[in-house]
Amino acid sequence: MRSKTGGKRHNHCPPGVLRAVAAAFGIMVLLAVAPGARGQTSSGSPSTQFEASFGLDSRGRMFVKPEFRLAVPFGEAERNRVFLNFSYLQKADFDLKGPIDFWVQTGVVTRLSEAISLEASINHLCRHQTAIFNSHVLNLNEAIGRVWIRRGDLETGVGLGAYFNSSPFYDVLLVFNLTKTNLFIPRLSFSSEFKWVNLNQLVHEADLAYALLPGVEALIASVKPHDLPQTIQFGFRFRSGSEGEKLLDGFQASAGVFPFYENYKLRVEGRFRLIPYESSSDRLFLDLAFESPVLTGTGFWSAFFPDRMIYRGSVEWEHAVGRFFLSWYGRAAADLPVDKALPAAASVSSGAAVRNQPDFYLLKLPIRFEIRAGFDLKYDYDLGVKLGLNTIHPTGWNLGLEGRLEANGNRRLVEGRFFMDTGRDLSFRPFLGIRRVTWPADNPADRRIDRIFEAGVQFLKWFR
Repeated sequence: MRSKTGGKRHNHCPPGVLRAVAAAFGIMVLLAVAPGARGQTSSGSPSTQFEASFGLDSRGRMFVKPEFRLAVPFGEAERNRVFLNFSYLQKADFDLKGPIDFWVQTGVVTRLSEAISLEASINHLCRHQTAIFNSHVLNLNEAIGRVWIRRGDLETGVGLGAYFNSSPFYDVLLVFNLTKTNLFIPRLSFSSEFKWVNLNQLVHEADLAYALLPGVEALIASVKPHDLPQTIQFGFRFRSGSEGEKLLDGFQASAGVFPFYENYKLRVEGRFRLIPYESSSDRLFLDLAFESPVLTGTGFWSAFFPDRMIYRGSVEWEHAVGRFFLSWYGRAAADLPVDKALPAAASVSSGAAVRNQPDFYLLKLPIRFEIRAGFDLKYDYDLGVKLGLNTIHPTGWNLGLEGRLEANGNRRLVEGRFFMDTGRDLSFRPFLGIRRVTWPADNPADRRIDRIFEAGVQFLKWFR
């Protein structure tokens, strides 16, 4: 057994792992959609969880960590479930430079009793850098078997695994998990995962959280990633779940494939909304979103390189006037090249908006719209238009069309799509669309995506 980690690294995500993840996702889609097609809305429906953490670490860097989990039960008495988790941890200094770790986890859990479960999973990690030239991508693939034991507020997990198709010098690992709610006092919780890599290096993530409000926690965490030094993180975490519906309004996660475009093969996108204040006629809300287009490379199943990380955040004060909702907004956007020594681009804008329902993506009205117009401090103007036409059956499938325009003095996006919607608590929307994008001038490479076809799926969940 090798005695250390490191060495030259593979610069791609192996096709075998990606095929396994794609197959798991396809199975989950079939399991999720089939009950709805049969008119079933029992406890066998898919479940989702979302959480997002923000803050600073002990090296003075900002960090952000969103995580999306999807699980679908199956089998007799729903004792089994297949799951898919996607998350990333980005750390960046004030020049927006730093590492970003992408995690994709998929597997099956079987419940043997109320206290004991067995889990088999495949976990993939790839590490990139934003706004820095990076020729070596850490690439790890774990196959893990784990036993989970629950007793009251305490949950432990013990597992053994092996690395495959990974960067050199990674062979085996032992895994230990410990989670405890109501630790010493109510509202205080502890969660951790420790991995003993090659039986000589301990990597871990352990956090102590205190619930400030339903769905909002103050967070302190110790993080020791693979091949990076340990840091302490301080921040806040927003999460969905039985206690998380009062501040977190909802979230979206989507993935689209570009089958006929030579530069990009797919993109992933996510968004969530927080509502810290709401009355009968006014509300204050924050939207936070990310998007990452993935380069084609030599083929769809070849190297998976994210080209950039795009962040958008906005805060709005909204007032209801009759059937319309008027608001003032402030928006910030950042475009971070990945593994390239190009500067990050950022802009700030402000203006007014009008919409005819609280969230454009809710299928409450047959005709939906949202329009904003304002001034961009870097790119002159800021314009956004969304228009939707759809059926509004409260149960079963809905069909619809959506169009979107985003523009400022430099970046422009035009998009149109046709979609179907399951109409359940977890909204599942397969879509077909056309996109055209012009990137900011700060990132001159591949500035334009001309009229490309996109096929994908979008998950939406609301809690309020």
